[in-house]
Amino acid sequence: MTQQFQLQFDFEPDRIADHYIVTESNALIEARTNLDIYEERLIYILASQINPNDTHFRTCFFRVKDIAEKLDLKEKNFYKRIREIIDRLQYKQVIIEDKATNSTLKAQWLSASRYYHGKGTIELEFSQMLGPYLLELKNNFTNYKLWNVLYLKSFYSSKLYRLLKQYLPLGKRKFATLAELKAKLEIEEGKYVLYSHLKNRILLNAQRELEEKTDIRFTIEEIKNGNKVVGVTFHIYPNSRSPRIGLNDEEYIDNESIFSLLERFEINKKTANELLHAYGEDHIRNNIKYVFEKQRNAEIANLSGYIIRAIKENYADAEKVYAPEDETDRTTSIPQLNIRIANNISFYEQCLKEEIKSNQEAKRELTVNLINEIERTNDYRRKRNMRPLSADDLIHSLGREAFNRTS
Repeated sequence: MTQQFQLQFDFEPDRIADHYIVTESNALIEARTNLDIYEERLIYILASQINPNDTHFRTCFFRVKDIAEKLDLKEKNFYKRIREIIDRLQYKQVIIEDKATNSTLKAQWLSASRYYHGKGTIELEFSQMLGPYLLELKNNFTNYKLWNVLYLKSFYSSKLYRLLKQYLPLGKRKFATLAELKAKLEIEEGKYVLYSHLKNRILLNAQRELEEKTDIRFTIEEIKNGNKVVGVTFHIYPNSRSPRIGLNDEEYIDNESIFSLLERFEINKKTANELLHAYGEDHIRNNIKYVFEKQRNAEIANLSGYIIRAIKENYADAEKVYAPEDETDRTTSIPQLNIRIANNISFYEQCLKEEIKSNQEAKRELTVNLINEIERTNDYRRKRNMRPLSADDLIHSLGREAFNRTS
């Protein structure tokens, strides 16, 4: 942790914004975190401070009252409560089973922490051993806005959100045994032995919370052996009904510095400088607002590329040309198109698994089906004066590959 600090704090502490993006490796999502709900919220507040171009963890400074607000601590002496949370967190260990390196990592969450008495400020830094799971991630990772995990009341809801979010492109996640599911949810041995207890106290509660507060929702399909439930399959969908989708987008975009804003969307400084010089700050902010407003419910594979194109082609003016998105219309909805694509891919994978068709035959049929789905959706969108689809609208790489064959 840095030794260069000033007791007068003539700098601004780090801001905590619902819109900041958390990016973590799937191995970390699957790991045993050993956290409670307050410790977990603090960890993901810290993770949201990581920028895409960071090569190492930096020390973060937070106002204690800002942390108390985000942790939803109501008691008057929240300073003492936060010190207790940090003290516990300092000794908590995450256990990561890393298939890529065939290793088991046991690491402290924090390398160090500092509490400034009388200053109302804390200083935190991640353990450097967690670098491969939070920094410069190129594949096998999941990202989401901070608000998706910050306002959930249950640790199990938060854990299940992340376990399912990484599988959203596939549309489902199967746990063949209840023991596997309970292990992933970090449920203590001996608790919720009966499936009815697990379902009513954990799964249905999480189902309600995720639909009310996050960008995904799910349904539960029970796997039975006779009358006994032995496992579950979660069917995962984008959730356009969450009240926090789009929350304070305009305020966030207006108040963040233009370079910090572009960096949050993984646009490097060189490109940011070129865009600022060519188009000006107001033009950039207006087009980012357009992307947030019009595409906030869509899973855009390459958000940085989409925003750059929006700025260069001035998508903000397209508002006058194209009809608005209609998430409820199955024929034109982009999220629903992605679900149909995911279902086609899942069927293709099942055919290969059961050796119903050869790889070549199944792949050929899949490509034809995906192209038909994309072209059919594009035709309906044209008839209703909606903007044409782009490859970035499609979550799955096979969907984007099929789209490129339609061009």
